[in-house]
Amino acid sequence: MTDNNRVVLFVDVLGFADLTEAYPIDLEILQAHGRRFSFNIDNILRASRNRLTHTFTGFHSSLAAELDLASMRYPLTAVTFSDSAFIVTTYVYEAVNISIDLIHSLVSQKIPVRMGIAYGSFAALRFKSDIMSDGGDHAAQFLGTAIVRAHAAETCGIKGLRILIHHSVLPLFNDNRHNPESHDKMLHPMRYIECSEEERTNKIGVCHEIDYWHLKPTRETKAWHAFQEMWKEAPKSEYKHYEVTAEAINRMRIAQGHEPLRNLRRSTLPRTTGNLGKNKSRRYTN
Repeated sequence: MTDNNRVVLFVDVLGFADLTEAYPIDLEILQAHGRRFSFNIDNILRASRNRLTHTFTGFHSSLAAELDLASMRYPLTAVTFSDSAFIVTTYVYEAVNISIDLIHSLVSQKIPVRMGIAYGSFAALRFKSDIMSDGGDHAAQFLGTAIVRAHAAETCGIKGLRILIHHSVLPLFNDNRHNPESHDKMLHPMRYIECSEEERTNKIGVCHEIDYWHLKPTRETKAWHAFQEMWKEAPKSEYKHYEVTAEAINRMRIAQGHEPLRNLRRSTLPRTTGNLGKNKSRRYTN
């Protein structure tokens, strides 16, 4: 690994532009959310009635919590822009764990996101923030192929709530540094699956995604209910995002040994154990 090669995770909230057009900016609640002890029950209820406020505050709260936890385990760099973020790590398993924890947290809050993971060069040159009474000057100067590739993977044309893998990452799954053997229960299994045949014809050739659907029964129930509620509440123009997500979750479950779902709109998932207990290794095997 050369000194400036890193793994980059790009996270983007889906449908945020439409929410911004549809709902007013509730500046009072947004500012209160940043002050930990001023966000009371009244503010929470008020935020829940404005989907823009709910999505923005939920995204940033979950992102901050995950970054705080991850930064205690390994070094990382994070740059956040409005409804998106670049998270830079040294090894693939670090980025994968952040992505899975983050998507679990956001799905349970009914906040849809899509992510891309890539490997390549990265350099952070300068970060500054000069705040004045009537304005400000903010700059985040960073660049590299990992940044370009992670963004390209997320925007390749594949729809849905997915963690998409740029082809630059795939060889690293066979590298012990990026995908080490571990019995650490805090780390998620490092598994990926193929995208659908139709999706694999996308503009940059993204063919694989992270298998993030491995949760304990109670959390799985909550996540599936939240996902189905998102699908039900979404405008018909966005149904395709949820349809392909359900198909991807179905493929993840099948890869784990579960029976295929016959109805992707079912309100509950069948309680089967599959072969999950037989493969506790974090190393991916095809």
